[in-house]
Amino acid sequence: MQKKTTLRGLYLRTGVLMLVLSLVIGLALVAVMLSIFAARDPRGRSFVQSMTALLKQEFAGQGIVPYFTAGMILLCLAVAVVCVLLTSRLAGRLSGTIRELCRAADDLRAGDLDHEILSCRERELDELCQSLEGVRQRLKAAALAEEAAKEERGLLMANLSHDLRTPITAVKGYVEGLRDGIAGTPEKQAHYLDVVYAKAQVLEGLVGNMRDFSEYELGRMQYQFEYVELAPFLEDVFPEYESDAASRGMTFTGKPLAAPVTVTADRGKLKRVLDNLVSNALKYGKPDGTVVLSGEPYGQGVVLSVSDDGKGIPEKALGHVFDSFYRADSARSSSVPGSGLGLAICRSIAESHHGKLWLTSREGEGTTAFLYLPLAQKEEDP
Repeated sequence: MQKKTTLRGLYLRTGVLMLVLSLVIGLALVAVMLSIFAARDPRGRSFVQSMTALLKQEFAGQGIVPYFTAGMILLCLAVAVVCVLLTSRLAGRLSGTIRELCRAADDLRAGDLDHEILSCRERELDELCQSLEGVRQRLKAAALAEEAAKEERGLLMANLSHDLRTPITAVKGYVEGLRDGIAGTPEKQAHYLDVVYAKAQVLEGLVGNMRDFSEYELGRMQYQFEYVELAPFLEDVFPEYESDAASRGMTFTGKPLAAPVTVTADRGKLKRVLDNLVSNALKYGKPDGTVVLSGEPYGQGVVLSVSDDGKGIPEKALGHVFDSFYRADSARSSSVPGSGLGLAICRSIAESHHGKLWLTSREGEGTTAFLYLPLAQKEEDP
């Protein structure tokens, strides 16, 4: 790595160089003037004899004065030329670096964040370069994040529009059937109303997802923590999941906890996590497959698991399933409803409970989602 030079050192080095060059030029001029004086000696004496005579004349106040005056004038001119040249060189070096920094600042102001700001040879200016490069990198990261968020919001709207269209179309169709009298019997009318109610629940869930995403994106998700006994909590949700599985021609198996377990949790948010995990298992499981929800103590907490016997998730996609809007199987994205937000929000909820959410999967065998929650510390308020 090239050693950096300080501006003070650069100025000092330039000054020393000026002094040395001035001395060299001065000595050279003295030698030249003495050679000229000796060559013009009318008596034809040698150089040494001429110098001896010159010194005698100097002490006598004769002969050397014109040569001395001319030498001083030439020396002053030479030193001035050296100073101007070295100062111009120094100014050109610094002004070139400053111009590059100004161009870099103009690029940042104009929003051009792709050009890297290179380092400088001078330490102080290099620190400024590094600071500007850090600003450029942060601005670029922020711009990329903003672009990704913009793309995510657009994708969210597209997914929600697609997901909203199906239940709205169904509601309109069944309401028109009721209005036009197509459902002529009380049984058929009840069936129509049941379908409309079910689709309204789907719409309610989509609106809830939109609200959750807004809170998740803004970091303003609200929690109402309390002590929750997991065994009765799970037993309350088992019938709902059994009904959902039966409507898809699948089987749900809920395994109660073997021992009482208490956690500190938000009941609504915890149920939303389980709803999402079970819903994913039902969506991507075999048409006549089985979904199992179970739990067991683990260390200072409890682990809840939701497993299916579906086609599984490819290993290369497993690390991205918690990314917003990511869907592992793009081929079926249009046939399976969902915005791709569920697991990202679930992970945020799990972390807010000081827990952890992760998946394991094997292609052709199925997927298991694990939710770890720490046990409640009853000596503390939740």
